[in-house]
Amino acid sequence: MIYIKSQQDIAKIKEACKIWKKVRHVLQKKTKPGIKTEQLDQIAAETIKKNGAIPTFFNYKGFPGNICISVNDELIHGIGSQYELKNDDMVTFDIGVTYQKYICDAAFTIVLDKKNEKANAINDATWQCLHQAIKMIHPNVKIGNISNKINEIATKNGYKVIKNYGGHGCGIKLHEDPLILNYGAKNTGCCLRVGMIICLEPMLMTESDKYIVDPVNKWTIKAQNKKLTCHNEHMVLVTKNGYEILTND
Repeated sequence: MIYIKSQQDIAKIKEACKIWKKVRHVLQKKTKPGIKTEQLDQIAAETIKKNGAIPTFFNYKGFPGNICISVNDELIHGIGSQYELKNDDMVTFDIGVTYQKYICDAAFTIVLDKKNEKANAINDATWQCLHQAIKMIHPNVKIGNISNKINEIATKNGYKVIKNYGGHGCGIKLHEDPLILNYGAKNTGCCLRVGMIICLEPMLMTESDKYIVDPVNKWTIKAQNKKLTCHNEHMVLVTKNGYEILTND
């Protein structure tokens, strides 16, 4: 079901997004070599709760983490653990915040070593996919055009997109229609309408789109070839004049 948000809905979702930004700010300061990913998970949870909200992902379909923390070849659904971040790591934080029953869902990636060329390259390409796709958002544009643009930019940069996961509507529920895959045919799918809130989330992989589900935790999606992956996500409101990014700085 596609939810068209009322002005009251939008106001509450924006409050959730403000808390999400606070969590991002804290994690950007705390994410350094030597810290364990489970510590970062707890820091995120504490920040969310301190601001009167709850971690959306905790126990969602049994997910054991408060947020998703995915490192290097882990694309999505990473779980905080005893793993200590290293200088050459890249780490993606996918964070859900529920405030008074309204939800913000978005993700960002940190490259710990600014000289890590491969990590910077895939992160930059993922952001390119995201921002080029966002620029297409306006009433009556078809979802397939947005999906096609993400794949076009990813391919142009030499990367693959994962086929079975993508963006979605969000705000009242965590995962709402429409599903917005990172590939698709132009002029297909439903049309965007004013008042829709969607999450666009390019998920890029190196050389191959083949993946496995972590055999131990049964959650984390990892590159089969063990090469770098990257995931970034913004939450976007469709407006009469185009769009508003709700999770921007």
